[in-house]
Amino acid sequence: MKLIPSLALALAIAPATLLTTPAAAQDSAAKAQADTPASKKAPDVLARETADALLAELKANRESFENDPAKLYAAVERIVLPHFDFKYVSQLVLARYWSKASDDQRARFMDAFKTQLVGFYGNALLDYSNEKVEWESADIPADAEEAMVRSRIIPSGGSPIPLTYSMRKKPDGWKVYDVTVEGVSLVTNYRGQFAAEIRRNGLDALIARLEKEKL
Repeated sequence: MKLIPSLALALAIAPATLLTTPAAAQDSAAKAQADTPASKKAPDVLARETADALLAELKANRESFENDPAKLYAAVERIVLPHFDFKYVSQLVLARYWSKASDDQRARFMDAFKTQLVGFYGNALLDYSNEKVEWESADIPADAEEAMVRSRIIPSGGSPIPLTYSMRKKPDGWKVYDVTVEGVSLVTNYRGQFAAEIRRNGLDALIARLEKEKL
């Protein structure tokens, strides 16, 4: 289960390079978006700016993060998680078990699952070694409610890895609700794993395991 979050993080922290937009147009668009509130930014712009912010944090604090992972996890929560619709992610991951869960079970699951993902992201961040990421330009209609932000990770000496953020528009801006790496969905992947575990042991047992792992 580490594959998807790790590669997704590689995208999130790498320098952003648009595939099809000329450099001058990129610069112009970046200047126009610089002072725009997050709630008003286009989804592709939001993704690239989050990438830049996280990369800057890593460069400035790598030694501190390596010595104290808790600081790294806090940075991931502060910079990345505000742009995820985590309640919706949790709902999609639990699928039919979400509707059967109590409010307490939902809250405990979201908290424990979020901690697990933050840990995966944080561990991948420390392994980052300047892989290049190319972002496709996006032509998203102004009235769109959902969007896909596509990119490719270019590892050193390896083949390009396609990665897609699925996003939806919320009152406070665009939020990620799924990440797909080489055709494998984060939501689908976790949904299958958790459903099998719930069938075997029940939802409370899954939550208890996740809570134990966060300690």
